[in-house]
Amino acid sequence: MAVVKQHELLVRLERAKQKAQLTQKEILVSHRIQVDTIDPLVVFNNGSSLYKGQRSFWSDSNNTSLVGIGEALRFDVDGEARFPEIKRQWKAIIDNQLEDYDTTYVYGTGPLLLGGFSFDTKKDKTPLWTNYSDASFVLPVHLYSKIGEKAYLTTNLFVNPDSDIHMLFEKGVRENAGLLKKAALDTAQKRSFSLTEIDPEQWKEIVVKTTSMINEGQLYKVVLAREVIAQSDSGISAFETLVNLRNQQPNSFIFAFERGHKCFVGASPERLVQKQNDRLLSTCLAGSIKRGSYYEEDERLGRLLLTDEKNREEHDYVVQMIRGALEEVAGSVEVPEQPSLYKGRDIQHLYTPVEVKEATEVPLLDVVERLHPTPALGGLPQLRSVEIIREHEKLDRGWYSAPIGWVDLFDQGEFAVAIRSGLISDNYASLFAGCGIVGDSDPESEYEETLIKLKPMLSALGGSIA
Repeated sequence: MAVVKQHELLVRLERAKQKAQLTQKEILVSHRIQVDTIDPLVVFNNGSSLYKGQRSFWSDSNNTSLVGIGEALRFDVDGEARFPEIKRQWKAIIDNQLEDYDTTYVYGTGPLLLGGFSFDTKKDKTPLWTNYSDASFVLPVHLYSKIGEKAYLTTNLFVNPDSDIHMLFEKGVRENAGLLKKAALDTAQKRSFSLTEIDPEQWKEIVVKTTSMINEGQLYKVVLAREVIAQSDSGISAFETLVNLRNQQPNSFIFAFERGHKCFVGASPERLVQKQNDRLLSTCLAGSIKRGSYYEEDERLGRLLLTDEKNREEHDYVVQMIRGALEEVAGSVEVPEQPSLYKGRDIQHLYTPVEVKEATEVPLLDVVERLHPTPALGGLPQLRSVEIIREHEKLDRGWYSAPIGWVDLFDQGEFAVAIRSGLISDNYASLFAGCGIVGDSDPESEYEETLIKLKPMLSALGGSIA
């Protein structure tokens, strides 16, 4: 069956060339076949020899994994118009250049974009985030999708009036075979790291200044982040980091986005929004405490979190903001009366889902724009808190704490908030963590909370803070 389906690719390339000659435009051919299931991380690793520095990885806790290899097309947009501009450029490709897409729709397959946004378009950019625009999305040459127990491979190729379609076809088939080559998933190796905390005492001073502004009534809450740099004596592998993250954080969104020699990678517990069929789901994850070392202690800490006034107040800020944002675009929104607990490996959070059940006509990227940044990552009021972060935080967040994910041609997709993350560059990794500052926040306690939040990425890299 796969051989027959591959031959269909050649037929579609021929048809696309005829259309390209007629219209004098490049035509996108997106061709999907069902394939044998292999580990998505094996596909990601196989792709390094074909398209170095051009890989994307995404997986959720519901057994959906997407691996993008190569860049058939890349959209890079800077500035405040990034959300509508990505939406406009993607729609232009779908409306004007996509050759008839005649396969049965399967969520997470076919032509789709993988990528993300920066936290703040107005923040001064540093060399740290070179190649990561305010919005950057890739239509991969090859997309491996593992959806439940089934697997699919989508090939995206552009055809122009002069294309050698037989060469395109043979190259595509050859690369497909290389990507699907089965291999053992080696256990990631432990590494030694030296760790540098970036001005922790200065960060605590900023916490003090921020609590003063909050107590003066200037705002309600600000999320302040800080950076730790991990340096290894050899190059840090994005693949090995992903192996560790998946093993250690199975209930999180695992992601990686390469841009040349850099890779933004992480394991976020926080969904921003998912749109599937006519259902839209967002989640509030704010307020946290460490996990216990044994069952009784873990339960006690969970109960403490559920009854803690500061954390409940912080959580309710997020719930009300997300609810309000969704009501503006979708009308009826369903929210439970009380939060529950979301337990990660090292930390547990207050958790509340927010759902819209009739969201077919609600544009996904419009919702992402309205929700970002949530009070869990920026603060309240939204604009004022981002101004405080921009002015006082000694950090270029880049894509940290911003929306990352995917969207397809039918406006289905999913975005998470890029926390518990780091930016790998050769043998360095910049790791980020933040916490919500309110009027009675204690600098030492908030600092200790960031140490807890840094643990997942430090563990994935093989390092720790003493």
